[in-house]
Amino acid sequence: MPNKKWTVMVWMAGDNNLQDAGEQDLQEMKKVGSTADVDVVVQFDRMSDQNTRRYHIQKGTPLQQDEVQSLGATNCGDPKVSTDFFVWAMKQYPADRYLASFWNHGGGIDETDVYARARSMGLPAGRKVRRGNGNGNGGAAVTEAHARVIANSRYRHALFSTTVEKAIVRRGIAYDDTARDFLDNAELKTVLKDVTTQTGKKIDLVGFDACLMNMIEIGYQLRQYAGYSVGSEQTEPGEGWPYDTVLGDLNANPAMGAGAFGTAIVKRYIGSYTSGGVTQSLLDLGRSDDIAKLVDALAKALLAAIKKPADYAAVTKATKAAQHYEYADFLDLCDLCAQLKTRVSAKAVKTAATAVMDALCGGASPFVVASKSKGKGVAKSFGASIYFPAARDVKVAYSSLDFAKATAWDEFIAAYQKP
Repeated sequence: MPNKKWTVMVWMAGDNNLQDAGEQDLQEMKKVGSTADVDVVVQFDRMSDQNTRRYHIQKGTPLQQDEVQSLGATNCGDPKVSTDFFVWAMKQYPADRYLASFWNHGGGIDETDVYARARSMGLPAGRKVRRGNGNGNGGAAVTEAHARVIANSRYRHALFSTTVEKAIVRRGIAYDDTARDFLDNAELKTVLKDVTTQTGKKIDLVGFDACLMNMIEIGYQLRQYAGYSVGSEQTEPGEGWPYDTVLGDLNANPAMGAGAFGTAIVKRYIGSYTSGGVTQSLLDLGRSDDIAKLVDALAKALLAAIKKPADYAAVTKATKAAQHYEYADFLDLCDLCAQLKTRVSAKAVKTAATAVMDALCGGASPFVVASKSKGKGVAKSFGASIYFPAARDVKVAYSSLDFAKATAWDEFIAAYQKP
């Protein structure tokens, strides 16, 4: 029997304050379901009953009829759990192409407890924003974005089992309240590496239905094991991806490649919100090494430039003026380069910044394949962010990231932050 065209694999880490949102997204998926050309499979870890279930999503059936396995209690922060799901899905539902979607809270390279401050204030936390209803806070519950504002305050605490040191070093994507654990940066890479090794197939498209994950550093981390990534530079303002329209597009054209599918996700995500600052972009991870080399050249040019007080001041103004996100230390790389090009007098900086901008968004094969934004505060978003601390609070282990090892960006940050 021939493979289907696509298998859409959604790993839902719902053992936390996003369980209700997960239930809603499952119902969106069921509006389309699996077809002759596309399989939709989900692993959903709930908080309510401490049971993880696997579903082969169908249209027009009760959700319980879609259940194909019950795994009992699992830990979303254990990389083996997510690896096992993706390997199982690829072997049970073989396809020409695969989307691996990581659904949960995300924090880019910032790894701290997104719930601690909300709990300390006695506030419920959940994604209650509704598409198409203006600010749509939907009652007293704290939106996911608001929960992140709380978590990003100076009152935050790392409460998970992972050590504080690791919490500083690594970026998290999947949080499990019951196990008090999370998938960190190194583990996310390990998951995709192990999936590739065990199946002999690279993931075509990695999706982040989570906040703040489309960073240069993250793309570089995963470049060997995935072709593209689609996600947001900003926090997700509510219900995340509109799975009904996303799957509808795929089923209308199941022969589309990963680039086309990712572009469709970008369009549908932005189109599903009528207000609020939202971003979504598709990155060609095959261009990650090229971008790293160009950022390395820019960092070296900046290292030389900031030795002059005037250019140091110009860099400060450029970083303050550049597009930033819920975490102020995350800057849109293209806009940062535009600001540097305009403000810094050093010719080497202007040349290097122009080269980065061209590779990001110009030419026949840009790193940012598709990018859209809508709403207040994100107009200068071009698809990929980068870490630059707004104050002298550099993550001490930033230099351990793969991107930092490959470039002088961490050296530039350190030099700039010296008093």
